[in-house]
Amino acid sequence: MDTIKTFWENKKGLIVGLVIGLLAGPLFSGIMGWQVSSAFLTRSVHNAVVAQQVAFCEMRAQAAVKNIGKLEYSDRYDLAKRWATLPGQGDADSDVVSGCTNALGG
Repeated sequence: MDTIKTFWENKKGLIVGLVIGLLAGPLFSGIMGWQVSSAFLTRSVHNAVVAQQVAFCEMRAQAAVKNIGKLEYSDRYDLAKRWATLPGQGDADSDVVSGCTNALGG
């Protein structure tokens, strides 16, 4: 019993500081904006993937059709929907189709 009491007296400041740091650290870093939520990360990754797929869709559609600028919006949409689907992918992502349609328009 005496050994535990001596250990506590010697390490009391370190243990209390550790507990305070473990409790206050996440609180302060969250308030200061240093933490990234998983929703923000997921949204950022999705946007980056969509931007890359839009670029692929635009290049593939321009290679298939020569005068894209003369097409109506609905025709550009159908063209984008056709080329927005990547190999191994079931259906085209609606964000990719929309982005590709807009990219083909101007």
